[in-house]
Amino acid sequence: IKSNGELLIKNVQLRHAGRYTCTAQTIVDNSSASADLVVRGPPGPPGGIRVEEIKDTAVALTWSRGTDNHSPISKYTIQSKTFLSEEWKDAKTEPSDIEGNMESARVIDLIPWMEYEFRIIATNTLGTGEPSMPSQTIRTEGAPPNVAPSDVGGGGGSNRELTITWMPLSREYHYGNNFGYIVAFKPFGDKEWRRVTVTNPEIGRYVHKDESMPPSTQYQVKVKAFNNKGDGPFSLTAVIYSAQDGE
Repeated sequence: IKSNGELLIKNVQLRHAGRYTCTAQTIVDNSSASADLVVRGPPGPPGGIRVEEIKDTAVALTWSRGTDNHSPISKYTIQSKTFLSEEWKDAKTEPSDIEGNMESARVIDLIPWMEYEFRIIATNTLGTGEPSMPSQTIRTEGAPPNVAPSDVGGGGGSNRELTITWMPLSREYHYGNNFGYIVAFKPFGDKEWRRVTVTNPEIGRYVHKDESMPPSTQYQVKVKAFNNKGDGPFSLTAVIYSAQDGE
């Protein structure tokens, strides 16, 4: 309180809002006057986030408005996080611009069969507020893989063997449970492909043994991923050779 009777609040915060009363008192009487202090600032965090309508690449979110701190909320931003990274990232939404009077939106372009958390941030003309508490962790629905293994090749190995190799797909491309690979191969020029299943998602190698296999035989090979929802596309076909005699 200054000497002239003024009350000065430095670095005013939202918590300073309220009714202030000044009382002047003498030995015979007293007099009081009150005033309400309104502090405007960025919005408070939204609450009550619910995740609904969970699909393979989209979910619906609903939430409740937080306090606007005496400045109308102009927009909301939805962020998401997976176990792949500790960083919260702005999510792609429908509509793309979430206006301040909305309390629901869809999050799109998600990864199938992936665990997600979501949070929401409100903004007004005075700034961006604190984020909401994270939603419950959900897992999107599965879908067939849509990425083919890369770096398919091989060759060499022991006598009467055909070694086929590829780069295993990372977890974010599994898209479902019971993930594995289908390896197809045939002598160059043959019509019929032989197929084998590799059920370990971490393995990028298959060795075919055949005592009747001629050495240094040219083969065509290709690999695709599968899960409990279906098969993905085959890789580009590679040309490799079976092992030479004496290898």
